[in-house]
Amino acid sequence: MVDNTEVEDIFFRVLDDLNEYLPDLTLVGGWLSYVYARFLWDNLNVNPVTTVDVDFGISENKSKVYKKTIFQILSNLDYTERHVKMDRMYPVVLFKEGKVRVDFISPADIPNEVVEQLVGVQMSISRLNDFDFVLKHRMSLDIRNTKNNKGYSIFCPKPSAFVYHKSAVFVEREDELKQAKDLFYIYFVLRYAPDVDAILDEIQQFYKAGHLPQAAGNLQKYFERKSSPGCLMVEKDNGPDEFIEDIREDILERFSALRSRLV
Repeated sequence: MVDNTEVEDIFFRVLDDLNEYLPDLTLVGGWLSYVYARFLWDNLNVNPVTTVDVDFGISENKSKVYKKTIFQILSNLDYTERHVKMDRMYPVVLFKEGKVRVDFISPADIPNEVVEQLVGVQMSISRLNDFDFVLKHRMSLDIRNTKNNKGYSIFCPKPSAFVYHKSAVFVEREDELKQAKDLFYIYFVLRYAPDVDAILDEIQQFYKAGHLPQAAGNLQKYFERKSSPGCLMVEKDNGPDEFIEDIREDILERFSALRSRLV
């Protein structure tokens, strides 16, 4: 894995490459902890842990028709193609400078032609159930690369939508490491968001409206007590914490506050 400074530089270079398409993309995944902390909460004291991958969501509603697909643009830049299946040329996954994977995700029920017209038939697309929830509850956010003072206007899920969606789908992840990472991202928002009560109020409204009802059961199963698997997974992902004496107790308290809104 490359160091954080290098990854941050590559992240902004990916935004440069996709600048024309940003109105029709929604930043999702691990980079949200960085974006929330730096540009939404203006908290420079937090060192957010991100994944290397840069993930973008694709919705059915496009703002414009593009002359070229994203694949046509990126394949002519400094991206390395890696084949999903060795016996087939396509689909492929692209890696910026051979280091940072750029992924595209869509709801499971979007017609193929809608995605292919934007991204291209050559690209590997992940299709996820319930993913439309984060795309419908997104916000516009202005971010800036302080090294060259270049700004970008991006879309990302509201923190409340991000937390609630992760709460509903983390159990579907294929391995425990990815489940733990999802739970850690929830904890990050619950711990560092300055308006956490407002976020919890919005989550409560999502639940009362009938969205993603499985979230309540998932959290109850994983965060019933300090020894529950969710607390242990987040504690391990967080690592030693000089600011909190009993990190597992803090994890339980914050997830209990979240659970209390889902009744």
